[in-house]
Amino acid sequence: MSWPLQGTSVAFDGTLRALRAGRPERFSVSVEDEVAGARAATAGLLEHLDGLDDLTAPSLLPGWSRAHVVAHLAGNARSHVRMLDGCLAGEVVAQYPGAEQGRAAEIEALAADRGAVVAAHREACAELDARWTAMSPEHWEHHVQRLDITPKPARGLVWSRWREVEVHRVDLGAGHTPADWDGGFADRLLTGLLARPDLPPMVVATPDAERRVGRGAGPRVSGSTATLAAWLMGRDGGPLEVAGGALPGIPAWT
Repeated sequence: MSWPLQGTSVAFDGTLRALRAGRPERFSVSVEDEVAGARAATAGLLEHLDGLDDLTAPSLLPGWSRAHVVAHLAGNARSHVRMLDGCLAGEVVAQYPGAEQGRAAEIEALAADRGAVVAAHREACAELDARWTAMSPEHWEHHVQRLDITPKPARGLVWSRWREVEVHRVDLGAGHTPADWDGGFADRLLTGLLARPDLPPMVVATPDAERRVGRGAGPRVSGSTATLAAWLMGRDGGPLEVAGGALPGIPAWT
């Protein structure tokens, strides 16, 4: 299939308003806009992978090569295909056969085949795109069974995939950084991360807004939207400024 190579910027106008108003979990984004954003992100990733020669190089994820990251993305796309096929058939299908162990085994097996991993990922992305097209508004409301999460409507899968593509493209360690994220994507990512119930107390400040999270007093952590979002996921997105204490430790993001 032909992927759009021109980036699609999706403006989440309600995101920063929600952040300023203290409602970091609220969005109003159509599934059509989410699909457009996920498709653009996928196109950028596929183009990036086509120009990537050394898949054996270490990624930014401990213990994983770049091939492992691509294998994970391929397996993730296939898992979404499985779940959406279930929606189209009126069934609830588990994301990964064999759950966590099955996913890990699948990643290791595909990562070992350096010559096939990129092609397998491209094929999985094409299959997933076809399922996005096939889904009706009613299908998006069917429940899916994601790994370690109670069943929820399928429409949440699109944002989940978009996030996987953008974050793991950075994890490849091949030149793409959080600073390259689309502004609307970074806004939504940060806003969602600030809704985590396990964050330590602090004030998180972007150039546009600030929000206190956690219980009690804490330092003020400032940076760009993308830098802060990357930090909250355990990634190095660039410099942060801290006032009123040390930089808090952040629980692992999964």
